[in-house]
Amino acid sequence: MKIWYQTMSPYRYDPDFDEYGKTIEEQCRRASRPGTEVYVEGVPVFMPEIDRFKSLMYYHTSQTVNQMLKAEKEGYDAFINGCSFDTAVDEGREMLSIPVVGIAHTNLHIAAMLGELFTIVTCEPYIAERYRQLIVRYGLQSKYLQGNYVFPITEPDIARALKEPEPLAEKFKAVAEKAVADGASVIIPIPVHISQLFYKIGGLTNLNGALVLDPIAVAVKFAEMLVDLKKLGIEFSKTFQVYASPGRDLLMKAREMYAKVFKIEY
Repeated sequence: MKIWYQTMSPYRYDPDFDEYGKTIEEQCRRASRPGTEVYVEGVPVFMPEIDRFKSLMYYHTSQTVNQMLKAEKEGYDAFINGCSFDTAVDEGREMLSIPVVGIAHTNLHIAAMLGELFTIVTCEPYIAERYRQLIVRYGLQSKYLQGNYVFPITEPDIARALKEPEPLAEKFKAVAEKAVADGASVIIPIPVHISQLFYKIGGLTNLNGALVLDPIAVAVKFAEMLVDLKKLGIEFSKTFQVYASPGRDLLMKAREMYAKVFKIEY
């Protein structure tokens, strides 16, 4: 089985993210079964903190769509979108015949099954708000413990901290402990940089009885399961507006027709 893991970082294009990308590879290897190969790829163009604005993410997301099509063309069995906000997951499920896994979609539903109340521990208030919106979209409000479980720090700073993770990991752990005291039974560390800090200090899956998820491991195992289910004829619904495929001919026609205007001008 071959799985493509797409990170929205510039891993393989910017050496500053080598440690981040290699840690993702380690997490994928640990989670995957024997015989599963997980290839981790980044994006060539990267603007720090571009995910603060949905309009600017349009530029970033187009790279993911291209990588999705490339993965299917190269014979991968599943595609994991490692973007914390599940950008282009719906589009990918329409266009591709292989399973497309959204890291948020997967972890939110797994968290809802594995505990009573889950919460998000993150590094930016805007990430917490975006997840609140995703939780509403996915219909999981009744399982979500909303709170200010944020330790402010930039994602590039977290990436650099991977070489010396203990101090920062302990600070995030303190925020997670407060969430558990408030009633959370499952913690989802977002973005995955944070889960990497816990991974680097030996892994953290239990905190005062509460479960701490590894979002990358959960996404890898879910991708493997979807590949297995597909062989049994069980896959994403293909009804209209629910992942229905436009088909190759219509996709190619649309690409040709819109080629001159497929851009944004300011």
